[in-house]
Amino acid sequence: MKTRNILLSFIVGIGLLGASCTNGFDAINVDPVNPPDSLDFSKPDLSGVLWDGATYNVGENGAADLHQRVKALGYDIFSQYVLGNSVRKYTPNDGYSDLYWKSHYNNYLAVLNIVIYDARRYGGRENSMALARIWRVYLHSRFVDFFGPAPFPKSPEDTDSKYETLEDQFKFFFSELDESVKQFDVNEEFLSGEDQVYWGGITKWKRFANTLRLRLAMQVSEIDPALSKQQAEAALKADGGLLQAGDDARIAMRSAGWGNQYPYRMYQVSWGDRQSLTTTMEKILKGIGGMPYTGTATVNPGNVDPRGERMFDPSLQGKWVGIIPGYDDNASVTTAKENAGTMSTTWIIPNDTRKTDIMLYAEACFLAAEALERYGIADPTGKTAKTRYEDGVVASFGYLGLSESQARTYLASDAKNDWGTSANYDDATGAGNTKLEKIITQKYIAGYPDISAQAWNDKRRLNLPAFDIPESRDSGSGTYPSDGDIQNPANYISRVIYPQSEKLINETNYNAGVAQLQGGDKTSSALWWASKRSNYCTSAR
Repeated sequence: MKTRNILLSFIVGIGLLGASCTNGFDAINVDPVNPPDSLDFSKPDLSGVLWDGATYNVGENGAADLHQRVKALGYDIFSQYVLGNSVRKYTPNDGYSDLYWKSHYNNYLAVLNIVIYDARRYGGRENSMALARIWRVYLHSRFVDFFGPAPFPKSPEDTDSKYETLEDQFKFFFSELDESVKQFDVNEEFLSGEDQVYWGGITKWKRFANTLRLRLAMQVSEIDPALSKQQAEAALKADGGLLQAGDDARIAMRSAGWGNQYPYRMYQVSWGDRQSLTTTMEKILKGIGGMPYTGTATVNPGNVDPRGERMFDPSLQGKWVGIIPGYDDNASVTTAKENAGTMSTTWIIPNDTRKTDIMLYAEACFLAAEALERYGIADPTGKTAKTRYEDGVVASFGYLGLSESQARTYLASDAKNDWGTSANYDDATGAGNTKLEKIITQKYIAGYPDISAQAWNDKRRLNLPAFDIPESRDSGSGTYPSDGDIQNPANYISRVIYPQSEKLINETNYNAGVAQLQGGDKTSSALWWASKRSNYCTSAR
């Protein structure tokens, strides 16, 4: 059985993914059909699952199916980063959900569990094991954020399909990240060419793990403040600290073609499917910082966050405006998109090989700012919440080719966006302008477009930043109020419905999992960490 598992791992790592292997069969005298169990495939396995997981690149056609159906038509719409099409009304697509479910368990977890299992059996693989544990937490936390309670097999021999509670899974995440950082051995060989994120940089992987730990710590802030504070402090103090300037976790796309090029470029440039500016994002970017719009749009906001000009191009009609989320007119979606701003072909989708963002230094800054502001804990770097916040804004400006001088001018301004939020950390005048609203607003902007999963998480956890309520929501998949109140978190999608296949083949465990949700298997049922339905939005209703 174990030989079969290793061969499967090898096929996934080499045949499907085309990763290089430092332990090639041409260099060793073994039977390629029946290799010994001790043969180390961890490097090509990790190379493959790093790339696939970061880019959502496993699907029924072995390409970008998952990115299109889960990222672009899921996270991006729920975070209101883009308008989207059918799913924009929170209408579930069982085929998309089923694809994510099967890809996650049959590809991502299957490979990572084999790497970890083998590393425990054979020596000299501590670093491969540490990285596999970190990446498993990254991918599985993203997965359960999408659906909610779910099975979590942790070994190739684990056949338990019970739905673990999110509380138990998060506690496991924290333990894994703590142990994996300590497990790295600088004296042991590690990935180099196979690691397309940090190229074998152990210190950077430690920082990635610590930042992921802080991300998860803040995610439980509303449901378990004591655990959140404890884990936030531990993440800040852990060996290596958080991501630093220059530590952005990004992975390069390979070439042109479905699943190899940067997906958003294919959607917009190759297919002509405009990735449209939403009214929510327009209101976030409009006015804040008090800096004049300098683009070519004849219909423009006057003053705009300078990043906004680089995130979105004017429409075909020369308009820099957004479309209401959940746009209800199916017949005129295409026309509406022609009148809205679109993803910038200069700064966001300049070419096919544009790197995909996994986790950015700017996010680390905003996570730290929230932790310091919320808990009053000490930052080992000596920085304050304000300094961390401003560092994040400067980093976000720099990411889009804007200068620190421009960022500092922006940060000094009390000019507010349409939700009432200014960039100046010390300005507290008006509704919608608390420090937490500033931090999450800047975090939201900085994550565009690849880190939409975290934007959606913040919306569910804090009801921040302020969002327009979708014009239309599918009442058959969720129960939503009709109060039109942006300060009511129940107005926004909370999760995605489980694939129907789970009802058919895993009914008992499925029912137990649904019982853990508030409100059943609906898009409106809050997840454990968001079940308090906290509202920090103070923008005018």
